[in-house]
Amino acid sequence: MSVPTDDAAMPTNAPQPDIRKKRSISIVWIVPVVAILIGGWLVFKAVTEKGPTIFITFRTAEGLVAGKTKVRFKDVEVGTVQSIVITDDLSHVRLTVEMVKGARPFLKQGAKFWVVRARVAAGHVSGLGTLFSGAYIGMEPSTEGEPQREFEGLEAPPVVMADQDGYQFSLTADRLGSLNFGSPVYYRQIQAGQVMGYSLDPTGNSVTIKIFINAPYHNHVRTNTRFWETSGVQVNLSASGVQVDTESFVSMMIGGIAFGVPSHEPSAAKAPENTRFILFDDFVTAAQRQYTVKSRGIMFFSDSVRGLEVGAPVEFQGIKIGEVIDIDLQFDPEKVEFRIPVTVEIEPERIGMGYLEQSQTEDLTMDQKLLDKGLRAQLKTGNLLTGRLFIDLDFHPDAEPAVLRSIDGQAVIPTIPTTIEAITASLNRFMKRLDKMPLESIARDLQQAVAGVDRIVNSPELMESLDSLKQILADVRQLTTSANAETMPRINSVLDRLDRTMLELNGVINADAPLRHDLRATLNELAGTARALRELAEFLDRHPESLIRGKGTESP
Repeated sequence: MSVPTDDAAMPTNAPQPDIRKKRSISIVWIVPVVAILIGGWLVFKAVTEKGPTIFITFRTAEGLVAGKTKVRFKDVEVGTVQSIVITDDLSHVRLTVEMVKGARPFLKQGAKFWVVRARVAAGHVSGLGTLFSGAYIGMEPSTEGEPQREFEGLEAPPVVMADQDGYQFSLTADRLGSLNFGSPVYYRQIQAGQVMGYSLDPTGNSVTIKIFINAPYHNHVRTNTRFWETSGVQVNLSASGVQVDTESFVSMMIGGIAFGVPSHEPSAAKAPENTRFILFDDFVTAAQRQYTVKSRGIMFFSDSVRGLEVGAPVEFQGIKIGEVIDIDLQFDPEKVEFRIPVTVEIEPERIGMGYLEQSQTEDLTMDQKLLDKGLRAQLKTGNLLTGRLFIDLDFHPDAEPAVLRSIDGQAVIPTIPTTIEAITASLNRFMKRLDKMPLESIARDLQQAVAGVDRIVNSPELMESLDSLKQILADVRQLTTSANAETMPRINSVLDRLDRTMLELNGVINADAPLRHDLRATLNELAGTARALRELAEFLDRHPESLIRGKGTESP
């Protein structure tokens, strides 16, 4: 049996296949292409809208969480902390922060960052909201300077924001006192600003305090404005009573500053920003007149200056004209004694003349005249409770003469001992004189005199004399009593009769009485007789021979 072949098996009229080419792109690829486009658009959008990345360094990362902690400006989120790492030297933490796109123009050199936490400082509380929402990073943008990506975070929030209106000023003080960041600044007991910061001067002799005065109070800061500390309570005891002064309870607890123009000075021009002022210790010191001319002098004291301190006042007739700036101790080998030089700084303008200022020139006439008049320095007690001393300049005409001299260009002001020292010296001189007196012989003579007086007082003769004197006094008393009883009535009777006689005589010599006319006629006759006798005497004086020859006979 034979097997048929393939050609024989296939029918001759079978249909032919229709072969077509397949399409190059399938519809299935549409989905990935669309996905790629969308992804690319999202990437492009993310890249174009992504903000800059910055790095902030803090001392600690307390309260900060990577991926959660936000950066805020005026409570608006402007960035997010992406990571927190420790620096290589282990002293700080470094935050990587992704900012929003619009923050790029404000990330320049003046930008500031700080951690906002709950704080209680300078009398006010801030950041209480972070107790529930957690800490965040505060930001103060800046548009000045070069763009920057590395920033050093602040440990405390800035006291004054960049957009706050007002002026900054600098104060110079000997010490910081109780002032701190954010301490209030008052004007007429209204808080007008705050302390921004402080720093020690390069010389180390003073402290510079930066303050900010808010608008519109900065318009009241004049070129002659005075600043003073208001920390604590100031108690002033004077003749008017006790005066207690403080700006507010806050300044009393944490310190503060006040400013104003002294009442005795007119208001000057407005002070420009960043003007430097002096910070006084209290209002009394700030209100005093300020003088620029200062002269130094030296005073030598030989006795103890216990109670005299640097800063003690120098007064002239009760008015402060300077203060003590140095106290030293020197040994004089020639006299083999110690002396205490006290250097003082005097403000001649306080007394309206250049006292001691001329001592540094060739003209010393005025200063010598003052010394010739008795100008001397003397230590006096200023406070009996504390025992503090001050130097009193006054005129003492009985002081020993002195010649003005100078040491290193500084006038030497002669001194006199204190009142107690003068009394002590007088007592010492008295005791020396007393030692030279023959006290033993004086005592013997005094004993003998006392013994003689005792003998006289206790002698029988003196006792008899006293008895006799008592008897005489008794007789005189009896005689006076009898005189009052017998003699006085008689004297009264005589006085009555004399009174009646005077009345009768008054009636006799009355102008209308006859006796008065007769008496007047008699007196007239007596006057005529006297004139005749006077004429007779004159005639006899010229013609004494008429007593012999007679009146009618004339000499040939």
